[in-house]
Amino acid sequence: MSEGELERLRALHRYRLLDTPREQGFDEIAEAAAELCETPIAVVNLVGDGRQFFKAEVGLGVREMPLESSFCRQVLLQSDFLCVPDASRDPRFEGNPLVAGDPGLRFYAGALLKTSDGHPIGTVCVLDTKPHELSERQRKGLLRLARQAMDQMELRLSLREQAEQRLLHERILDSATDYAIVATDAEGNVTRWNAGAERILGWSEAEMLGRPVAVFFTPEDRDIDRPRIEMAIALRDGSAPDERRHIRKDGSRFWASGRMMPLTSDQGAVVGFVKILRDQTGQREAGAALEASELRYRSLVEVSPQVVWFGDADGNVTYCNAYWYDYTGLPGGEVGEASWMAAIHPDHREATRRTWLAAARSEGPYEVEFPLRRADGEYRWFLSRARPVRDAAGTLRSWIGTSLDIHERKVAEERFQALTELSPAMVWFGNPDGSLSYLNDRWYAYTGQTPEQALPLGWGDVIHPDDLPGLLQAWETARAREAVYDTEARLRGADGAYRWFLIRAEPRRDGAGTVVGWLGSNSDIHDRRQAEEGLRRAREQLRLAVEATGTGIFDYDLVSDVLEWDARTRTLFGLPPDAPVSYDVFLAGLHPEDRAWVDEAVRVALDPTGSGAYDIAYRTIGLGDGVERWVAAMGQAIVEGGRTVRFIGTTRDVTESRRAEAALREAEERYRLAARATNDAIWDWDFATNHVLWNDALHHAHGHSPDAVEPTGDWWIAHIHPEDRTRIDASIHAVIDGTGTAWSDEYRFLRADGTYTDILDRGYVIRDGNGHASRMIGAMFDISERKRAEEHQRLLTGELQHRVKNTLALVQAIASQTLRGASSVDEMRESFSSRLVSLGRAHDILTASSWTEAPIADVVDGALAVHRAGTGSRIRASGPDVNLAAKPALALALALHELATNAAKYGALSNEVGTVDLRWHVVHEGDAPRFRMNWSEQGGPPILAQPSRRGFGSRLIERSFAAEVGGEVRLTYAPTGLVCSLEASLASMQEAGDAAAA
Repeated sequence: MSEGELERLRALHRYRLLDTPREQGFDEIAEAAAELCETPIAVVNLVGDGRQFFKAEVGLGVREMPLESSFCRQVLLQSDFLCVPDASRDPRFEGNPLVAGDPGLRFYAGALLKTSDGHPIGTVCVLDTKPHELSERQRKGLLRLARQAMDQMELRLSLREQAEQRLLHERILDSATDYAIVATDAEGNVTRWNAGAERILGWSEAEMLGRPVAVFFTPEDRDIDRPRIEMAIALRDGSAPDERRHIRKDGSRFWASGRMMPLTSDQGAVVGFVKILRDQTGQREAGAALEASELRYRSLVEVSPQVVWFGDADGNVTYCNAYWYDYTGLPGGEVGEASWMAAIHPDHREATRRTWLAAARSEGPYEVEFPLRRADGEYRWFLSRARPVRDAAGTLRSWIGTSLDIHERKVAEERFQALTELSPAMVWFGNPDGSLSYLNDRWYAYTGQTPEQALPLGWGDVIHPDDLPGLLQAWETARAREAVYDTEARLRGADGAYRWFLIRAEPRRDGAGTVVGWLGSNSDIHDRRQAEEGLRRAREQLRLAVEATGTGIFDYDLVSDVLEWDARTRTLFGLPPDAPVSYDVFLAGLHPEDRAWVDEAVRVALDPTGSGAYDIAYRTIGLGDGVERWVAAMGQAIVEGGRTVRFIGTTRDVTESRRAEAALREAEERYRLAARATNDAIWDWDFATNHVLWNDALHHAHGHSPDAVEPTGDWWIAHIHPEDRTRIDASIHAVIDGTGTAWSDEYRFLRADGTYTDILDRGYVIRDGNGHASRMIGAMFDISERKRAEEHQRLLTGELQHRVKNTLALVQAIASQTLRGASSVDEMRESFSSRLVSLGRAHDILTASSWTEAPIADVVDGALAVHRAGTGSRIRASGPDVNLAAKPALALALALHELATNAAKYGALSNEVGTVDLRWHVVHEGDAPRFRMNWSEQGGPPILAQPSRRGFGSRLIERSFAAEVGGEVRLTYAPTGLVCSLEASLASMQEAGDAAAA
C-alpha cells in the first residue's frame, strides 16, 4: 500500500465514522441528493481499506460493499466530480457485476468528499438503473451536498475534540489533589468538587453537590456569613483571597490559604464562584515553631514561608534553611554550587547560574524563576529573589534571599494561557492608560498582525474607520468610570474583509481596589448580526406583504387559552377592531355547514403527533353584519416537549376569487359539454408556448388518438395538405400579426387513416392590453359531404347538359328516320311515340342511379315492359347481373325496343304462339372479357326471303349500339325467326372496376 493511501486512510479514521449507525443529518443529505437528481438511489459513501461503507443510503438497502466493484473508486481519481451517463457504454465499468448483473446500474454521478488537507475519503453519489443526464444545476447541487456532508464530518470531529479537551481539563483538575477546588452556583451551592477537595475536606462530591459552601466554614465564620462576604469581595475585586481555618467532615479544623473568584458567562453574567483551598496547617505550624525557636529567621520567614538562604560577598551560598533540605532531600548543611545547581531543572541551570553571577558582579537585585526538583523527583516552579546586605559604609557584605514556591501560580498561568489560546474569542489585557499588554493568538491569526504591530496601541489599525471613534470613546468612558467596557465594532481580517465583534472588558483591581488593568475579550458576532439584520428585513417585508395583500393574522396561545386576531381577521368575521375574541367566537362565526369539519381540521393541526400544518378555506357569517365571506386560512402549530403550545397563521378574504372560480367552473363545464356535443374539432392555441389544446372530436371525427397528437401548432400545420399549407399559414398569420380578430379559411386536413377531408376552419384571436396576440380559439368544421355534394351537383349539371344535347340529337335522329320511313301520319306518330317512351324509360332507370350505372335486368325490363304487357311469358330473358354505364344502357334499351317492336309487327310476337329468347352472358376469351347478347325469335311467321331493304329499326340498332359502345351487331333472318347478336367488350359496357361482375 502506498504512503499516499496510508495517509488517506489515516485522514478517514480521524472522523471515526466507519461502521457507525445511521444519523439523520447524513440521511437527509442522501435524500436531498436523490430528490435533486431524480434518481432512486443516493449514497453518502466512505471509501475504506478494500471496502466502501455507506454512512447514509437511499434505495440501496445495504451498508457496505467491496471496493473492487465500486463506482466511487473512479471518483477518487477525479478532481471533484464524476458523471457516468451510461455505465454499459463506459469501458471503465466493463464486466462490473453491478452493471452486468443485479441491480443493473447504468447511471452514476458522484461528488468527492475531500478533507481540508486534500485527502479524498468518499463521495456523495446518486445512481440509477437507467441512463441519465445531469443538468448544471443538479451537478452544482450535488457538489454542494458533498460540501455539506464534509462540513458535518468536520463539525463532529471538532465537537469530539472539544469534548476530549474538556475531559482532559477535568482530569487535570481532579489530579490537582494538593488543592481543594470547589465550584458553586450564584447562591453558593456546590456544583463541582474535585478529588483534592475530597482528600482535604473529607466529603465526596456526591455528598456535597447542591449543599451550601458554608458547610466547611467554621461555625463562627458561618455566624458572620463569611461565605457571602467572600462572594461580595470576589464580585467587587475579581477575587477574594483569605487564610483561615476550615472544618473537615470529621469535625477537625485545619489552616488553609485560599481564594474565591466569580465565574461569569460569555455575556458577563455571574453564574457562580470557584473557591480554591490549600491545606497550610503544616506550613503555619512550622513557621510558628521557627519564629519561636530562632528569632533571627523571623524577618526572613515573614518575607517568605519557603526557602531562605544566605550568600557571601563573592556570591557563594553559605546557608539554606531546613525547608530547602526537606524539599530537595539534599543532605543537611550542603550548600555548594554543585548541590543547589543540581536541584534546578537541567533546562534552566545555565540561565539561572548566569543570572546569579551577573547579580553578584553588579551587586544588584537578583530575581529568577526556575523548576526545582523535590525529594520525590517532581519539579515545582519557584521564584528566587535576593538582595545584597551592605554595611554602614555601603560595602556588600552578604546576600539574603528566598525561593518561593510559585508552582500553583505558574500552573494557573499556563492553564490560563492554554484557555486563552483554546478560547474561540480574542483575549486581551489592557493597561490603565488604554494600551494593551497582551493579545492571544486568536487576534494574530484573524488580523494577520504581529505582536510588534499590535502592541501596545497598533490594535486600532484593524478597527473599521467608521467604528473607531465610537470604540475609542466607549473605551475612554469605561476607563474613566472604571466600569465594564462593552461595545461592538468591525475588525479587519487578514483577508481584508471586516466582521462584527462584541468587545467586552472588566477592570482588574488590586487589594486596595485600585484598577490595575483590564481583562477583555472580542467575540465574533458577525453571523448573529447578519441574522438579526436578515430577521429585521424579513419582519419588515412580512409587514409590507401583510399590508399589501390584505392578509390577517391569528395567534392562539394554548397554554393560556388566549386567542388574538388582528383587525383584518376580525373584519372577516364581521367584528369591529376592538371586539373580544375566543375560540368559541371563532366557531360561532363559521358557516353552519362548515363548522364541524373546520373544528376537526383545527383539532388535527393541534395534534402534537401530526405535522401541525393547517391550510383550509371556509365560509363565515359575519357576527356583526351577517355577510357571508370565504376565508383562506393557513397556520402552523408549535410543539414543545410533546405538547402543542401555540398555533399561529394568516387569514385572507377569498370571497371574490371563490365566486370567480365558481363562475369559471360553470363556464368550463358549459364549454366542456358544448365541446362534447359537437363533432367539430375545437382548438385553443397558446402563442407564448405554442401549445394547442384539442377537444375529443379530433379523435372521434378524424381518428387521431390523443397519444398520437403533438399539442403544438407545428403538428396542425404539418397535417394540412401540402398544396394548401403555404396559403393557410399565410392567411392565419396575416390575422395574428395584424390587428384583426376573426379568421376563416378552407383546406384539406390529413386524417389518421391517411385520407384527406375538407375543412372549414374559423378562429378568433385574443389580444392583450397592448394589442399583441396571446391566444387563438377556433373550430374545424368537416365540410367533406358538402364538398362532395357540390362536386356531384357540378358533375350532374355537366352530365345533364351533355345528356340533354345527346338526347335531343337522338330524338332528332329518331324523328327524322321515323318521318322518312312512315307511310302515314298515324304510323309515324305511333312509331315515334313508342320510341320516345322506350327512351324515356331508359332515362328513368339511369336517373334513379344518378346517371352513373344501371343493372342490365332493369334496362331489359324497362325496354320490354310495353311488349310484355300482352304477351306474358312469351319473352324469356336471362343472364348474369351486369351493371351498365349510362351510354351503353341507353343504346341497349333502344335496340331492345326496336327488336321488340319489329317482333310485334312482323315476327314472333305478331301471332299468339311465337316466343322470344333473350340471353346475355360474359365470355372470357383472350385478354379481356366480352359481353354478348342474343335475341332469338321462334314460332312467328316464317321468313321465306331476306328483306329487300333495311328499315329504320335495323339502322337504329346498329347505329346506337355500335356508335355508343363500339360493339358489333349481326342480324340473321332465319326461316324460324329473326336472330340478333350484340357483342362488345365488357369494359365498354360498364364503369371501370365492374369487370369482375361476370
